[in-house]
Amino acid sequence: MGIKRISNRHLRHGVAFILVGVFMFGSYMVLGVDTLEERMGPAPIAGLTMVAFGIFLLLPGRQILDRPSDFREYYDAIVLAVGIALFVRTFIIEPFKIPSGSMIPTLLVGDYLFVNKLAYGHRVPFTGKRLLFGQGPRRGDIAVFEYPKEPNKDYIKRIIGLPGDRIVYDHKRLFINGTPVAYNVVGPFSYQNERGYEVSAELRVEGLDRAPHNILVQNQMDFVDRRTEEVVPPGHYFVMGDNRDNSNDSRIWGFVPDYRLVGKAVALFWSWDANAASPRWQRVATPVE
Repeated sequence: MGIKRISNRHLRHGVAFILVGVFMFGSYMVLGVDTLEERMGPAPIAGLTMVAFGIFLLLPGRQILDRPSDFREYYDAIVLAVGIALFVRTFIIEPFKIPSGSMIPTLLVGDYLFVNKLAYGHRVPFTGKRLLFGQGPRRGDIAVFEYPKEPNKDYIKRIIGLPGDRIVYDHKRLFINGTPVAYNVVGPFSYQNERGYEVSAELRVEGLDRAPHNILVQNQMDFVDRRTEEVVPPGHYFVMGDNRDNSNDSRIWGFVPDYRLVGKAVALFWSWDANAASPRWQRVATPVE
């Protein structure tokens, strides 16, 4: 009986599927920190599926990629299209939907935006280390990150504190390294929250470094009026929502580790107002600042 061999085509494709699948899955898993259960989202499952298919192709005697067939024709077209899509989504840019009002007035519930994953580099599979491709996170960036308490959930907030910064938030005033962050009061502001209730607030323009931006405060609320004072540890970031009295952020649960960063929000590509059941055309194709 002859020994069944693995064809060169099966070998190339099988190894490629396994390597890409392991890299995809490993990009979402930090050994010693994450558990398999909390990382089981669509992307990690896609990675494991690719590993399983790669192993299948490497089984001796397989010929499905060697002989002409309808499957092979579809396979070549699908692998190319899906491969390009997965590569772009995993390494370059990814869509993201705003589910809550923590970033109002900058981002509204129902906004859809693109996240630049190259801005903060890419995580080395199964580790907390990152390969940087640019300047990295900067104060004022709007960043998408894995929520440290539940890493299978993505959050979006503004980066306020860099490693080594001393952050104080006291009576709705922000201080960075002992210097108060200047702001101007614009006036009253009202919005409908995700439950459809009207909320009144004060609109301010906060001058954070190179990125002046709008924020909301509710002077009648004291939920987050308690004094927050923290020194950001190495390899971590302090984040806050622009809707200061309606944001679950670093004032409550702590810092974002560097390896939890997903990317920088760059532009809106769609916006849907669920309360009015209509698009917000004026927000489409606008930059995120």
